[in-house]
Amino acid sequence: MDYEKHRNFEYNEKYFDLENLKKFLYAYFPDYNDFDFVHVAGSKGKGTTCKIIADYLADSSKVGLFISPHVVKINERISVNGKNISDKDFVRIKKEIEKFSDEFFVEKNAKRLTFFEELFVMALKYFYEKKCKYVVLEVGLGGRLDATNIVLPKVCGLALVEKEHTDLLGKTLNKILKEKLGIKKIGVPFIIGSQQKNVEKFLREKFEKDENVFFADDFVENANPNFRLAHEVLKVLVGSVDEEKFLKLCCDFKMVGRFDVRKISVNGENKVCVFDIAHTPKSMENLVKNLREKYFHKKFIFVVSIMKDKEILPILRQISKVASEVVFTNANAVRGGKSKILKNIFGKIIKLRKNNKSEISVLVKENINPVVAFNIAIKSTKKEDIVVVTGSSFLVSEILNRKF
Repeated sequence: MDYEKHRNFEYNEKYFDLENLKKFLYAYFPDYNDFDFVHVAGSKGKGTTCKIIADYLADSSKVGLFISPHVVKINERISVNGKNISDKDFVRIKKEIEKFSDEFFVEKNAKRLTFFEELFVMALKYFYEKKCKYVVLEVGLGGRLDATNIVLPKVCGLALVEKEHTDLLGKTLNKILKEKLGIKKIGVPFIIGSQQKNVEKFLREKFEKDENVFFADDFVENANPNFRLAHEVLKVLVGSVDEEKFLKLCCDFKMVGRFDVRKISVNGENKVCVFDIAHTPKSMENLVKNLREKYFHKKFIFVVSIMKDKEILPILRQISKVASEVVFTNANAVRGGKSKILKNIFGKIIKLRKNNKSEISVLVKENINPVVAFNIAIKSTKKEDIVVVTGSSFLVSEILNRKF
């Protein structure tokens, strides 16, 4: 089961059976815990945080990085020192695990691994083969019941927590936060990154007497909250941080689908496209801020798809602040919000805006797919306009795979 695309399961200990995963790993690969682990949870920014940490450590050590979701190719999820696992190694290890699984689960009469669990096992085996010292793990879903939560890390981090996956993790921010905090281990340093004021207040009160909990913003000055968190995690992990090296990594930082600027040729003209998997209110706010700063006085044409379990209204409010045109689509038939529903919500936002001096064009057609939506947007732009593809990793992945 690939729970990233489907939701026909229950989020509980029976389905996400970590003891079952541990038994499988111990039988298949007893040394699976033999790394210096860094474990990061959160709603947004945890992937960026993990990559910066891995990039920094890779200067002097072998470092495995496990992230999700992938944007263009599944190999992105498993990398060592910035190089993704090869197709050959991916297929080889996958076949090896499947063969072992056939024997193990029949003999034990146990539940087979989920799609994500199998990828996680593959990553650990690959990192072991590559003799990695450090392994940096991004939580896949929640934290408490996530496959990555079976390891004993040297340090844990918590990126920004927002309402997400409400159909699984809970309808309230407190319930979602509880799931994210499930990665915290007794005696293991736990670094908390920038949070909403109410969340930060709750966490400071909750961990006031816990000597192993630290708040990154108390120690680090950096404009990017994910970099602040990464800096403090590194400081705890290795003792000190080379500030010049760290700053250079931050300045040169690039990651597929994270303010990913590309050009596409249309009728001999190069059109600028920004791909960003922003899917929470805060991440969309950051995207809007970056667009304004980098492309001052430009016209933005958005291609948008948002999953039903996200905070659709505040996400669309952020988009309405800068968009000149919006083309809505649906990048996931099971989880995605219908285009017409998104359009109706967006239309109400525009009507309620005060002093609205500019008209925003909203384009929706029946059953419009992501590629068609992108083509509409790119063809309607002038050379100086910017096309922004955002709202969902599924959408960004679909366009990058088809067009680039």
